[in-house]
Amino acid sequence: MAIDEPILTISVAAKLLGFHPRTLMLYERSGLTSPHRTDTKRRLFSIKDLNRLQFVKYLTQKKGINLKGVKFLLKAIKIAEENDIRLRRRLFSDFKLKKLI
Repeated sequence: MAIDEPILTISVAAKLLGFHPRTLMLYERSGLTSPHRTDTKRRLFSIKDLNRLQFVKYLTQKKGINLKGVKFLLKAIKIAEENDIRLRRRLFSDFKLKKLI
């Protein structure tokens, strides 16, 4: 199974992350996640999505960063990584990704 294969419903993803499904909907509206949509418009999440959402949870709950700040940080980290700069690791060395499934 590929890490980016959409396999988890919103309720399963929310339970694994310790979120309410509405939180994932809020994150989607905020542009922090973009789950796959089936033909019937159901949201499906991948392991890659869960990993990203774990980091979002860390930033909001452990570091106290609001959603706009998280969105900005994620963009900055993406740009840095495209230029071989490990910004996430340097700024947030205490973040540990958990294997959820």
